[in-house]
Order: sequence, then C-alpha cells, then structure tokens
Amino acid sequence: MKTYKDLNDNLWAYELDGSQDHLIPTEFILITEDEAETIRAEKQLEIITIEPTKEELFAELQVLTAKINALA
Repeated sequence: MKTYKDLNDNLWAYELDGSQDHLIPTEFILITEDEAETIRAEKQLEIITIEPTKEELFAELQVLTAKINALA
C-alpha cells in the first residue's frame, strides 16, 4: 500500500499497483510507513489525552444532578 496524508494529517492508503491513483487528491502527500506510524502514535495520544479528568466528570455529574433535581 502507498500511504498518503491529507492537510489534516489523516491517513489514506492506496494500492501499490497504481490502480487507484486516479482517486488520490492532488493535495495528498505521499509519506513513508515510518511517517505514518508517527502520525498514528500522535493521534493515539490525542485520543488518550482527551479523556476527562475525575474532577471534570464530577463537575458534569453535579450539573446533571441539579438538572434532574429541578425536574422533580
């Protein structure tokens, strides 16, 4: 597979035989597998760091509890 990245660092893979080359947008950038792995690792870190903290979840719980109590 040939791996490309778009302008937002999203990864796209196409067949090596060139049969899909007509589908590759001109703004896509051909990258190496090492570069693709780096992007994958960075995106995985983004997913991990987006997890809310205990304090954030507790604050959300308090807001929801207040809304529920207001319904009663």
